[in-house]
Amino acid sequence: MSATHRTRAEEPRFADWRLLGLGFWQAWQMVVLCTHKVVAAASPEVPGENPVLILLALMTASYALVVLLSRRFAPFLSRRDSFILAGGLTALGTALIPVSLGLLAGAAALVLFLIGAAAASFGNALLIIMWGELWSALATGRVGRHLYASYTFAFVLFFIAYAMPKAVAIGYATALPVVSAAILAACKSEPRREPSVIPLDIKTVPVGRLLLCVFLISVVWGTSQGMLDPYAGNDGHFMARALLLAGGGIGAITLSMMVSQAPSEAAALYRPVIPAMVIGLILLLLEPMPYPFIGCGLIIMGVYCLDMLMMLVSTDVAFRGRISVAASFGVTILVARTGTLTGTFLADWLPMLPVWSSQMHTDVFLLAVLVLAIIGMLFFTIADVQRLYVTPRSGAADTSLEEKCAAIAAMGKLTNRESEVIVLLARGRSVPYISDELSIAQGTTKHHVSNIYRKLGVADRQGLLDAIEQGGVGKPGWE
Repeated sequence: MSATHRTRAEEPRFADWRLLGLGFWQAWQMVVLCTHKVVAAASPEVPGENPVLILLALMTASYALVVLLSRRFAPFLSRRDSFILAGGLTALGTALIPVSLGLLAGAAALVLFLIGAAAASFGNALLIIMWGELWSALATGRVGRHLYASYTFAFVLFFIAYAMPKAVAIGYATALPVVSAAILAACKSEPRREPSVIPLDIKTVPVGRLLLCVFLISVVWGTSQGMLDPYAGNDGHFMARALLLAGGGIGAITLSMMVSQAPSEAAALYRPVIPAMVIGLILLLLEPMPYPFIGCGLIIMGVYCLDMLMMLVSTDVAFRGRISVAASFGVTILVARTGTLTGTFLADWLPMLPVWSSQMHTDVFLLAVLVLAIIGMLFFTIADVQRLYVTPRSGAADTSLEEKCAAIAAMGKLTNRESEVIVLLARGRSVPYISDELSIAQGTTKHHVSNIYRKLGVADRQGLLDAIEQGGVGKPGWE
């Protein structure tokens, strides 16, 4: 190992702040789609249309375009011009949208709005796919917690923008994607995983079923958000209060993940999704306030947890399955955004039906609760998430734990100390326990754990345990 490589590996916590750069991207999404600072909910300059709905449609189309372009240009992280396009186009479009809606009129306003929305949408899609490419190869062993931390940070950035006057907030929102792209470029020195010692057979993943569940959950999300106006009434701070609740919930989960190390970060990310959305939908039907805004906040928290889960799992599947991140994460997020767009269109279209009534409004929410409950109980469970990380057991059933650890240590070329640490990890020991057992500092232990994850190509402790259970005994082709 070179001196440069050793320095980077031995200081995995030095640049943790860089991974908060994803929060700048998420904050841009929240400012643009959840406030009227950049895009007004309705505009006379876009006759008969909803600018937010148009922007959502262009964002969805942009994900499809980036996935198609990835066949020729991926990985985008390896191309310097990708950073300029991602940050520059998103910033340019963000600046053009309010100009078109506020300073122009007629056909000129519509054309400029479409140009700005298209530029922002494509840059936004490219930026998040590039973050996915980075996330797929991270070797910190704390990727789930970094995702939660970056999303929590995004809420802080959002409320800074929310408190600003509109003109200042537009400039602020324009800068967010540029900062995110710049931080992403600075992440090139982050330690990366080695190729996984357990290649994933992508054919074992129930891709179609899981994508259908993501689509339906996103349809519910889009429909519920599109039908919020009757609950919001004249309360101009309804969405801000809901986002404050959602941010507080995600922040609390972040703290709990920092304190206690979950064996499977993917399972920890998925656990709140269905319960939060189901309870939120039910609360949206209750009156008087504050039940609706609490319900909205819980739904937002659940959907954001789903977004983080999609990023964590689909990028890890891409890494272990030796496929393009755009082919995994890109397609997953495209399906989710298509579902959101479908739900938003339904919410816009259903009230125009001649037979529409307040009872049908209630029935739609109850149907959404039923759909989520069925998905959570039968088709997309915690066990399904964990199954994505389970590998076939090795043929040597009688192989001892020490022998399995030794086999994995040899495959990953672990040092003697790392080989001692992996045995203790396999026995379920915590970092403080390992430090006491080996008479080393906890920081040193964390460094060894991070190095083990990197060398074995796993993302968390559950992945490590699966690798140990497999053991690498008698498996041809595992180099």
